[in-house]
Amino acid sequence: MKDHTNQDWDRIRILYELKRSSIEGFYALDRANKLPLSTCSNAASVPNTRGECAIAKALGRPPHQIWPSRYDPTGRRLRPQPAKNYKQRSTRRHCQKGEAA
Repeated sequence: MKDHTNQDWDRIRILYELKRSSIEGFYALDRANKLPLSTCSNAASVPNTRGECAIAKALGRPPHQIWPSRYDPTGRRLRPQPAKNYKQRSTRRHCQKGEAA
């Protein structure tokens, strides 16, 4: 069986946990922390210290538990981040060919 403790949480899980904590979503978290819009949403996919800290604080967990690939085993942030952490999530098109329906 695969060990999931060393995998980063995906954005769906983070959003689910935020909603369980009575936070409407990433934009609400941005506004509550006076961050530019999309900071927390982007942090769910690519490294962003301020967004990660806001999400972790809202969930009551240290950031290294949510994104173990971005931190060393002691909880210190990796600098520089591994290139794989900047992999952009795929953009979904509304049809296979990329043309309007």
